[in-house]
Amino acid sequence: MLADAVTAFDPTAVDVRRDPYPSYHWLLRHDPVHRGAHQVWYVSRFADVRAVLGDERFARTGIRRFWTDLVGPGLLSQIVGDIILFQDEPDHGRLRGVVGPAFSPSALRRLEPTIEATVNDLLRPARALGAMDVVADLAYPLALRAVLELLGLPAGDANAVGRWSRAVGRTLDRGATAEDMRRGHAAIAEFADYVERALAERREDGADLLALMLAAHRSQLMSRNEIVSTVVTFIFTGHETVASQLGNGLLSLLDHPEQLELVRRQPHLVPQAVEECLRFDPAVQSNTRQLAADVELHGRRLRRDDVVVVLAGAANRDPGRYDRPDELDIRRDPVPSMSFGAGMRYCLGSYLARLQLRTALGAMVALPDLRLVCNPNELAYQPRTMFRGLTRLPVAFTPAG
Repeated sequence: MLADAVTAFDPTAVDVRRDPYPSYHWLLRHDPVHRGAHQVWYVSRFADVRAVLGDERFARTGIRRFWTDLVGPGLLSQIVGDIILFQDEPDHGRLRGVVGPAFSPSALRRLEPTIEATVNDLLRPARALGAMDVVADLAYPLALRAVLELLGLPAGDANAVGRWSRAVGRTLDRGATAEDMRRGHAAIAEFADYVERALAERREDGADLLALMLAAHRSQLMSRNEIVSTVVTFIFTGHETVASQLGNGLLSLLDHPEQLELVRRQPHLVPQAVEECLRFDPAVQSNTRQLAADVELHGRRLRRDDVVVVLAGAANRDPGRYDRPDELDIRRDPVPSMSFGAGMRYCLGSYLARLQLRTALGAMVALPDLRLVCNPNELAYQPRTMFRGLTRLPVAFTPAG
């Protein structure tokens, strides 16, 4: 937590990773455009975060150079360089135009039966036992199976794909170690080979995302490397964010038993509960940009090439945007949050994420006498800054029968 105006905010600090919100409160009130650790600018207020995400002067290309330099030469650097998240226009628009149709609500409705069946399948053994680890037993397997179904990849490949994805993803975190980098380089070789083999076996006439990208490659709208990068990106971000958000959301409800009971008694409130949990403790806490020109913001002079991090988690607690921002209230009048970004960078997978969260959260809150079975202080968060998510969430409930 920040003690005074001299202290530099550092998202890699252990206490901030565990609970960033006290620091966010200080930033929102005292220093909304803050020069923090490692000479990085942190923007916290909702209106400013939205403005930065819509301003082309706050670019992604420089961040791409930063990460490719960080991971070093080789295949991993090539793959990272082509990730859609690190592209500016016109490449960002070109790639988004190719994959966008697969993320429309009408296209994603075909996944609803699969998601419902997957949730029921994953909860079946837990219902018999009356206990589970929500993170390991539901959140991660559900999110990974959903993104594989979207891509048209076999569900049986989930374990290997998840392992490669997490290894590569750890290289893109500011807290990555030398060992993380070594594992990431090893994993990307296997991952890329897997995607290449999948592409070689595919046809263009399928309804899944892989078929769509293969057709774009034939039409010279996507390179082979861009397809591999896009698959890696969607698998990693698609399952890490949803899995983390499901754990965060359920813990928020468990910490507020009156809200948990309200949504249990009134299941029609599940969509509102999902939106409030997304606002209250989002998996995606921040987004990084690098300035392409000098900018003035709140009287602070930000220079070309400065790194700027927008804090979605802080924006979602901005009292200038929300009444009682630190209270979890699923009956809150719906006000859009920054959990899925804004503008042209609004998350493509938001509909799919909401579909999974509503299905899984609805099933979990319906379990009788649902409760946390450890001291909340014993819960730990993943050692990363890109996403905020629990390592485990042990719960118990009355078993079926």
